[in-house]
Amino acid sequence: MRSMMLATACATVLVLSACGSKDTETPPAATDAAPTETPAMPAPDAPTSASGTADGQLRDKQGNPIPLVPFDLASVPVSTQPLGSELPFFSMPTGYGPVNRVEKRAYARFPFRLGDGLHWVEGPSWSTRIGIDDDVAPDKEYSALELRRNLEAVLEQAGARKVFEGPLKRDLYYGEQLEDEIGGGFIDAVNMGEDTPTLVYVLRQADRTVWIQMAMDGYSTGMAIVEERPFVATARWQDAFPHLVPPTNYEDGNRPKQRDFDAYPFWTGTAFENVEGKTYVASIKAKEGQHSMHEVRRNLEAMMAEAGATKVFDGRIPKEAAESITFEQKSPYSDGTSFGWEGYDSLIYRADLPDGRQVWVHARLEYLSAGWVVVERKGLVQTAALLPADALKKQLDTSGRVAIQVNFATDKADILPDSKPQLDQVLALLKQDPSLSLSVEGHTDNTGTVERNRTLSTARATSVVSALTGQGIEAKRLTPAGFGQDKPVADNGTDAGRAKNRRVELVKKS
Repeated sequence: MRSMMLATACATVLVLSACGSKDTETPPAATDAAPTETPAMPAPDAPTSASGTADGQLRDKQGNPIPLVPFDLASVPVSTQPLGSELPFFSMPTGYGPVNRVEKRAYARFPFRLGDGLHWVEGPSWSTRIGIDDDVAPDKEYSALELRRNLEAVLEQAGARKVFEGPLKRDLYYGEQLEDEIGGGFIDAVNMGEDTPTLVYVLRQADRTVWIQMAMDGYSTGMAIVEERPFVATARWQDAFPHLVPPTNYEDGNRPKQRDFDAYPFWTGTAFENVEGKTYVASIKAKEGQHSMHEVRRNLEAMMAEAGATKVFDGRIPKEAAESITFEQKSPYSDGTSFGWEGYDSLIYRADLPDGRQVWVHARLEYLSAGWVVVERKGLVQTAALLPADALKKQLDTSGRVAIQVNFATDKADILPDSKPQLDQVLALLKQDPSLSLSVEGHTDNTGTVERNRTLSTARATSVVSALTGQGIEAKRLTPAGFGQDKPVADNGTDAGRAKNRRVELVKKS
């Protein structure tokens, strides 16, 4: 396949030191290949994964169970051949190279073909589609045999052992549980025919183990390489809210949003638990496009283990349950958990901290991004004080405006019952002075979009006017107006500042 889809060039690969020897011209004997059936042995500790199914069984595109095949690493001789430190540790034959973008991740996992199923390997990864590099050899034609013989030769010179040779069985990679993870980083390695000839090699050295999978058809070769390593967390739980930090080389995708008091529904596996308190929402994305949903998962699990948290749910929230949560409830947290909760893997935790605080986490895991919502459970601390009618009049006479405390439902214009005492005082003021006319102005902090905040503030001001006219005040005396986040009176960067900016003001009309 010509490199019509050539993306940015990959990092320079290091050539195996023995590649220049005359032995590279002789293909290795096929008898050196290991049988496709691996002898039974105890399975090593598998990396944690969301099953997406009730029984925890990994399944293919048709829903059939996929065997997870163990592997005895001791069956591979230790190689002492000096290698380059970066993946891949070999160069491509003359005229061949990546025809799509090379996907490199600091830590990921890939299910290598082995026996009748798959074998998980996790660590730093490298994958792409190999074909003719038109920039180097524009007149060269792809030859699967040429590429295969070259790669087999260089791998066996490095001391690698062939542990699988057989069909790709592409549908193994396209079940619901794997489609996001494979699609996000390894799609070029497996997006080929069901029966594409596939080779898997293992290179074992004293201080490293590298797995190589090559699916080779008549047009190109899909390649995935993983250097097997134990996981080391780079994110740590912190005592201060919001407690979670992104892994190394990850950052917030959008500006995080923190609310002093709100509510969020956490799925427990059977129902939603509405948790009220201090809330935080953030999207998480890797720098330089190297996002790995597995790396985010492992770091999140490590942070929650550090906090002594309980895993409440792991999997996909059922569609019917997800759709029972309204747009208005999801919208303030969409940066972290989006709107289609049933369409991705969710991890939900509850941490009961030694000092009595309770923290809930809902994490979204997708192939190109992630996000989380954190709620530290606590009751409302009232910061508003009732202004009696005479105090309202005094401030209106002095400055022409006064802020009143009216509480609304989250992201709605519905006035909450605890606002009635304050509205009764406004009503008394208007009845005491029939000549008084007011502009009722709504304001928000800068959480959310400018357009949404302006619409919401106008709707809330209108609700206040309706509440007063419903008690007999003439409509012509009250004019609603909404300014959203346009007229802050305090710094939106602090909790206290945002609280002051969320207000309703009465402005005296001349």
